[in-house]
Amino acid sequence: MTEKEMKKLSRTDLLQMLIEQSEEMEKLKAELEKAKAELKEREIILSEAGSIAEAALAINGVFEAAQAASIQYVESVKKLSERQDALARIKERETREKCERQVAEAQSRSAAIEAEARAKADLIVSKAEKESKAYWDDVSKRLDKFYSEHAGLRELLSMAYLKKDQDEK
Repeated sequence: MTEKEMKKLSRTDLLQMLIEQSEEMEKLKAELEKAKAELKEREIILSEAGSIAEAALAINGVFEAAQAASIQYVESVKKLSERQDALARIKERETREKCERQVAEAQSRSAAIEAEARAKADLIVSKAEKESKAYWDDVSKRLDKFYSEHAGLRELLSMAYLKKDQDEK
């Protein structure tokens, strides 16, 4: 698998690959144990059959092959792990950047909505103040007109208050 293809994989896929590599490593360990057991059997057969030199040559070949396979597998696991770590760091950085952009966009939208709401509220308050002032101006004019039209009533009320004050004294 190329590095480009590895970058396209999700964390789950990468972890699955690690698990598969671990399972393969366990399988190879089991095969190594089996090979060791077979080697022991061969040793017994060779010792029984005779030549120590022939047995040594056979044992060396098996151990060399097992050692080479083990080294190759460990190196491939290390390389895969390094690639997966690099991909995970890239994905994490990309995710953080995306989150930061989304937060900035949300804050920007929030500020715009808040500014719009404040403008609407200011407009409503301004309109209410104008309507209230117009209403009170109208009421004041009507009261002034009422008092001026009923000047006699005002005099009667003044006299009634004066008489009441005198009676109380």
